[in-house]
This record gives sequence, C-alpha cells and structure tokens, in this order.
Amino acid sequence: MTWRVGIDIGGTFTDVVAIEEETGRRVYEKVPSTPRDPSESFANGLGGLTEHGVDATDTAMVMHGTTVATNAILESKYSEAGLIVAQGHREVLECARQTVPGGFGNIAYWEKPPRVVPLELVREVKGRMAHTGDEMVPLDSGSVRALAEEFKSMGIEAVAVSLLNSYRNPGHEEAVRAIFAEVYPECYLTLSSELSREYREYERTLSTCLNTALMPALTRYVKQLSGAIADSGGKSELFVMQSNGGLVRDADIATQPIKAVLSGPAAGVLAACAFGQVSDEPDLITLDMGGTSTDICLIENGRPHMLAEGKIEHYNIKTPMVDITTLGAGGGSIATIVGDDSLRVGPQSAGASPGPAAYGKGGTQATVTDAHVVLGRIPEATLGDGSITVDRDAARKAVAENIADKLGVSPEEAALGILRLASENMARGISLTSVARGRDPRRFTLFPFGGAGGLHACRCAEIMQTGKVLVPLAPGLACAEGLLMTDLRTDAVYTYVRREDEIDLPELQQAYRKIAEEALAAARREGVEQQRIGVETFLDFRYSSQAYEIRVQVDSHFDGDAQELSEEAWNKAIEQFHDAHERTYGYSYKGQDPVEIVAVAAAGIGELRRPPINEIIPTNTTWAEANIGDTQVFFESKAGHEGGWVSTPVYPRDGLPVGVSTSGPAIVVQEDSTFVLEPGWSMTVDKNGQILATRD
Repeated sequence: MTWRVGIDIGGTFTDVVAIEEETGRRVYEKVPSTPRDPSESFANGLGGLTEHGVDATDTAMVMHGTTVATNAILESKYSEAGLIVAQGHREVLECARQTVPGGFGNIAYWEKPPRVVPLELVREVKGRMAHTGDEMVPLDSGSVRALAEEFKSMGIEAVAVSLLNSYRNPGHEEAVRAIFAEVYPECYLTLSSELSREYREYERTLSTCLNTALMPALTRYVKQLSGAIADSGGKSELFVMQSNGGLVRDADIATQPIKAVLSGPAAGVLAACAFGQVSDEPDLITLDMGGTSTDICLIENGRPHMLAEGKIEHYNIKTPMVDITTLGAGGGSIATIVGDDSLRVGPQSAGASPGPAAYGKGGTQATVTDAHVVLGRIPEATLGDGSITVDRDAARKAVAENIADKLGVSPEEAALGILRLASENMARGISLTSVARGRDPRRFTLFPFGGAGGLHACRCAEIMQTGKVLVPLAPGLACAEGLLMTDLRTDAVYTYVRREDEIDLPELQQAYRKIAEEALAAARREGVEQQRIGVETFLDFRYSSQAYEIRVQVDSHFDGDAQELSEEAWNKAIEQFHDAHERTYGYSYKGQDPVEIVAVAAAGIGELRRPPINEIIPTNTTWAEANIGDTQVFFESKAGHEGGWVSTPVYPRDGLPVGVSTSGPAIVVQEDSTFVLEPGWSMTVDKNGQILATRD
C-alpha cells in the first residue's frame, strides 16, 4: 500500500489525513498543536498514524499546510533584516501609497503599519536600470562589497535586494547576489526580481522585505519537519501548500516563504472544490470557521477566484493567492457590552487557553461557543469517549454575568443575540466575497467546514438567502484533506504595460511564449510524468484610467508545449475583460476607454493523481434507527416555527442513512465538528456521505 499524508497545523489542533492512493481509504488523526515548536505536533501527528496501520515506510508524499508565515507577519515576529535599494530610494517603504484603507474618515486616525525593515538598516547603492531594462548607471561593485561586509559585522543574517526596474532587467540584483556569495555566503538573500517580476516598486520591495525576514525561521522550520519525517522512518518528500492553491517542495518554500501566507486556508478551498464536484455542486461559498477566525471564499464552476496580489494584516503582498476573506469571528470570539446596551462579538478571541468558559480551562468571558452550549446546540453526544467535557453551568454563568444581566434579558436571549450577531458578521464577509465581486450569493451553495462552520451554516444561509448547504464528511479536517487534492504549481509573471492601440502583437507573443515556457520548465523539474505536465496562461487588463487590474485566463492545456497567443485569442481576452469588469463592478468602458495590458502570467502545473472519493456503506437505513437520543435545544422563533426549547433528535455522523430525507430541527455530531439543522430545513445524505441541507 502507498499512502499520501496531509498535515495541517492550526492554533489549537493539528489535523492529519492519510489516503491510500489505490483504494481511497482514509485515516483521520487529530493531535494538540504545540505553538512553541510546531514541528513537535507535526511529528506527533505522523506517529499517531501508526495506530491506524499507516507505516511511515509506505508513505509516498507528505503535504503540509502551515500558519507559521502568517502568524509571524501578524505578530511581527520575524528576523531582523537589511534592505539594499537604488540610490535615492531609501524611503521607499515610507512613501508607500497615498491611499488610506477603510472609509474617508480613517485618514484622521490611521497610522502607517510598522516597517518590516527599519530605516537605519536600509542602504543605497549606485547603479540604475531604465524602465526599458537598459543600463543607465553601472552598478558600483565596491560599495556593494562594503555593504556585505557591514551587514556581516552587524550580525544581520537576512538582506533584501530591491533595485529600481529590476523586474525588467535583473542584472544588477544578480551582481549583488554574486558579491554576497563571496563576502557573506551564509546570509539569507532575496532578490525582488526573482520573487516578483512586476512593476510597482513599493509592493515589490515590501514583499521582498517580508520574504527575507521570514526566510531564517521558515528554513529552520522545514528542516525540522523533514527531520521529523526521517525520524519516523519515512523517506517521503515534504511538500508545502502555497497561497495560490498549489504545492511546492520544501526547499523552494524555504527560499520564498511569502508564498505560503495563506497555506492552510487555501487547502480547505481545494477540498471544497473536490467535494463540490462529486456532489454536482460546482458553485460554492466556503465558510471555514475555526476557534479564532473565519475564512470565506467563492468557488465558481469548480474553481476558486484568484488574486494577483493579496493583503495580510496591513501589508499588500505581491504574490498570487486564492481570493479569501478573513474575519475575526470564530468559536472563541468574545462577546462584550460596549457602552451601556450595545453587544459586540469579536474580534478578540479566548483562543485555546484559557478558551471558552465551557471548556473548564479557566475562561470566564462569554464566547460564541458558550452561547451554543447555553442553547443546547453542542450536546453531550458530541464528546465521544469523554476525553473532552463541556461545563454547561460555567458557560451559562459566563453568558449571564457578562451579557444577560447587563442587558436585563435571560441567558437564552443573550446567547441568541451572540449567535445572531456572529452570523451577521459572517454574512457580511460572504457579501464581501460575493456581492462586492458582482456575484449573487443566492445562486451559490454554502459549504461550511472547520470545527464551528456547521453550527452557523443554516443561519448564514438564511441571511444570504441561499437555499442549500453542503457539509463534507469530515468538516474539521477539510484543510488537511484538501492538501491531498491539489497539484504542484509554480507561477511566473512578466510586466508588459501597453495600451491596446499601441500593442506590437509579435512582441507580445514573444513575451507570452517566454513566460509560458518558463512555467512549463519549472513544472518539468518536479519530476511529474510528461503527460501530466501543463500550463495555464493569463493576461492582466485594466482600463487606461485605472490603477487596478482584472486577470483573464487565456489558455489551459497539458500537451507539454507552450502555445502561441493568436490574434483571435488576444481579441477574445479583451472581450472577456469587458465582461468580467461589468460583472464585477456593474459597468464597462467598452468603446469609451482603451484597454491596457499590464502583465503576462503563467502557472506551470504538475498534475498529481487524485485519490478517489469513495462511497460510504451506511449502517442504518432510516433516521429513526440512527437516532441516539433527543436533547433540548433552544431555537429562535421565525415564520412557521415557534421559538423556545424544542426536543431535538441527535444523530452520529457515521450512522446516517443515505438517500433518505428528514426535517429539522436536528443535530449531527462527530468528533471534529457539529452540524445544526435549523427548523424549516431538511437534509439528506449522498452516496459519498456528504449532507445536503435545503430550506423548506
């Protein structure tokens, strides 16, 4: 037997999924995370698989999703780094952009984000390239050598290099690297021309600085993980999920860690794509709700929306990534009273320690999880072998003292208010992902996963006015499972700014062919079978009066050769841009404002064989047989259904009948999550074990 293993390290738990490649048999394991040393929980997760009959020597690939890079950026816990820029550009990070995030009034109190590299560690060198790539001023090699010796004497172990217009001609940056290799070879060095071959000096420089500051920690981290695999007796290679939804070898992510900032959430989106396709639900809105945050993504025609650049906390990062909206709303989000009578939920979280009051670890503040416990939505049946207990009295006390007593309402009413507000917050995130991008959420199916996604699914679906919810077989481990359902991917991009009426088509075709061949070459280096190597090509467009772009896919093929950009394909891509702009923003300037191409991009794909998603063998044929008892649950009153305490059946996930419908209310429990079927909803289970809930 040959196994493929996915390991996703979260803030509270480390999720492990192993799939036997030939049969599709799945093994699930969950171990506590070890924030001080994530490699420890990684090793524990690998070791736990042996109890399920998964031998390390039979493991062909280990895929990993990590939040190490994300957390380092959010907490500003990265290595001290230096920065080398062209003469006269020492303050490039200070200049940044003139735009202020948020509403117009934010300019009165907004503060610039902290610098990744302090000004005292920025150095200038003589030498300049023109925007055409022609050398205007030769590089002063002597000053570069002096800077290398200075950084070495200062003990600065990482240095970013971002010279003007190096995206067009990297010659000067490559010369800097050669000098550092001679004078200071142990220094971690990032060239902006290798990380992001795109214009916009601020974004390229910022991304290069972040990448450089992350390199020492990520390099040590992946070495520890590789060591854990070797210590377990395995010889498999380690692959890491990137923000673009593709895998890359550990050595590559060590040199470009910025590409893994959305590693974990991106894997969950890939799992949703796979499970949606087998259930004939290609249009999904994912709701990945954990203990601290909720990640939302729109999937259309079986594919997630992609961004050419994204944002993490305060920083604009120039790297391709899945279009994910993150909210500070999770099971541990704390409910507070603002002023005298205003309820707020999040973004502060109780985290794993002390956690919600119901967990009995010292938490005293009311959280979203406590509200669920007060209302009976997390029943005793959820606790499985009893290794985790829920203190209902502590949860009720926390909600009563912190919320209910201050508002003069019952604990049940206060808990309902907490859940209502949390669901509204998530619904706003869904609106940002759908309506703000020109998509009607009512035609999408909600796909909840994560430990708490199923608790809010029906409520959020009602707010967004969709009629369907699809719940995967193992919601709490979807991100780990998604790691096993993707491909190897390498992105390449080339800045090419021209108005459509100024285009030299042969010149554009040459750039298009060059970037496609570069992406294909990267895919071939991964050692995948020739017939499973392909390339996807894109063009970034905007109207000439705009400063933002829309990416249009031109081609996708797996014949192993880069194709040409024909005149017909070029004209079709422009029409696609007009349509995409109107669909997204509600208007088009077709015939009014010239279209401008900004970049040519390509993704080299090394397609991995998809493990099969097997049909389940039901142990029960009716819902009555599956029922393990009824519990009292407090529901909100709504049209056709009275509120209050309602006797509600509880079903174990592994005992659900297939193809038989039942009406809500109901609760489905399993070790990794809970699904609440609200009154006014019905559900059935498909052949793959997924729950499809529909509004009556």
